[in-house]
Amino acid sequence: MLYGDYIHKSLLPTDEIGLFSLHSELLRKWYRKNYDSGYYLKVIEPYLECVNESYSFGIGSNGYTKKYRLKDWIYDLCIKQYQNTNKPTDLSTIGKDVKPIRTIPKNGVNDLDINDNPKSSTIHINPIVEPNIQTIEQTIEELENTNSMSIRKHIKRNNLFQLYTWIRTLNNTLYPNGLLQLYQESENGRLNPMRDVDFHHLINTPNRIRRVMFSGSDLYDYDMSNSHFSIFYGLCERYGMDCPFIGDYLENKTHYREKWSDDFCVKEKVIKQYIISWLYGNQMNEVKENPYYKVLGYDRMVKIKKDKTLVGIYREILKGRKLIVQNQPIVNGKIINVMNKELPSDKKLKSQLCFIIFGYETKILEIVNELIGDDMKVMVYDGWIGNKTDVSMLETTIKQRLDLDILFDEELIVRPPISELS
Repeated sequence: MLYGDYIHKSLLPTDEIGLFSLHSELLRKWYRKNYDSGYYLKVIEPYLECVNESYSFGIGSNGYTKKYRLKDWIYDLCIKQYQNTNKPTDLSTIGKDVKPIRTIPKNGVNDLDINDNPKSSTIHINPIVEPNIQTIEQTIEELENTNSMSIRKHIKRNNLFQLYTWIRTLNNTLYPNGLLQLYQESENGRLNPMRDVDFHHLINTPNRIRRVMFSGSDLYDYDMSNSHFSIFYGLCERYGMDCPFIGDYLENKTHYREKWSDDFCVKEKVIKQYIISWLYGNQMNEVKENPYYKVLGYDRMVKIKKDKTLVGIYREILKGRKLIVQNQPIVNGKIINVMNKELPSDKKLKSQLCFIIFGYETKILEIVNELIGDDMKVMVYDGWIGNKTDVSMLETTIKQRLDLDILFDEELIVRPPISELS
């Protein structure tokens, strides 16, 4: 769990991102003996704090789970251990046995996807990344000497834990002061952190920590602007559907997010995620089953349903989802996405759309990787960290090859103020 396994996959609600969910079958297999509630006594009670007792998987779902976070004493103990340990650590794969990695692979992308099929993408990226270790150490020192308000002490502790963890990972036997970053294709082609390894991945690392790690390295953070909506809009346009409300939103996203934040008294990131959730099956109903009901509340959701632009966006999504899915090639009962991945065509509409859009997301990064090569240092889903790049050239090429209008945001990586970290 400390290395990012068992993190709950849902993005909703946003204040519970990064929490853990544990499969009861797995826990029973490992710990339960004669139905004595062994895993509650051995795992849950001593190590975990339940944050949400009855989180629903979504509207129309019968599935429920619980969401946990690790208890504070675990983080404190780990930090103490990191502070007092100088011995280089092995970077290992975890299967039936723990096997140290002794050879650096030529490509950071595994040759096999998560289902052990040959990978589809041609992406090639250096598996070794070298962060600015001086900045990390300096930030740790400053944080340890900074007093935090009691309400923010957990923020400081979590940031210290993250930074100490990376210092520990940098002190490794394979490539001292370098990070081994391995990727593996998912079922839809998206590149995720490689499974079954005992070291961290930058994909799962908060942006604020990545900014500390690469500050002073003259590297830039790139990401697709409104990636999923831009792909959705472009595909609707390709198949003959006009989406004026989504188009207006994409062209004026800053204006609308600020307006809606003021109108509904809610953070911009919340309304942004709420709109994205409509793409993947969430509804606009002000009911308790809506995953955003807890965040937005009944009154706000009613007001949102009266906003002309938001209602227009929602209706275009409902119509566009069907159109996009209907226009995908089907072979032997399976949808084929742009990364040549397969998904049974009887899956729910939201799953099919996700499969299609994530495929295009990876295809776009594949084109970027082909064009800039080793200037791409780290991939992070719909973006990357790397040397300064002519994004207009990338945007033009993607338009020529995929007929999609994709824009990239560019930002020089600079360490956040210590006040944000403490």
